Amino acid sequence: MTLGRMQRQQIQELCTSHTPTFSATPGLTERAYHSIDTGNAHPIKVQPYQVSPQAKTAIKREIQDTLQMGVIHPSGSAWASPVVLVPKPDGEICFCVDNCQLNSVTPPDNYPVPRTDELLEKLGQAQFISALGLTKGY
Repeated sequence: MTLGRMQRQQIQELCTSHTPTFSATPGLTERAYHSIDTGNAHPIKVQPYQVSPQAKTAIKREIQDTLQMGVIHPSGSAWASPVVLVPKPDGEICFCVDNCQLNSVTPPDNYPVPRTDELLEKLGQAQFISALGLTKGY
């Protein structure tokens, strides 16, 4: 489907008015706070996985970049989870953390998952559908 001139202009105005939202550089928000309920579990410290020299270089680069951006900071926490590099379809590498051990001591989130058929019904009335990916999710 091709957008008309007015539709292109509206999308351009929307993107321009929210320029920081569409930045390739991650930022911080004060709008939300997240904590992980570990109850009275003893801290879990998982050793880093063995990785290739190339992966080690990529990990060091990612850590340095996110430190410089202020997205992460040094921690003295007793909790530790290993890094995992996951290849993305575009060839880039996604820097992830394996929190399986941490998840094993957290209570389940019982928020119900929306029904797919209901979501599709709502989308069926939409003129446009867009997908946005977060730059970094820490």
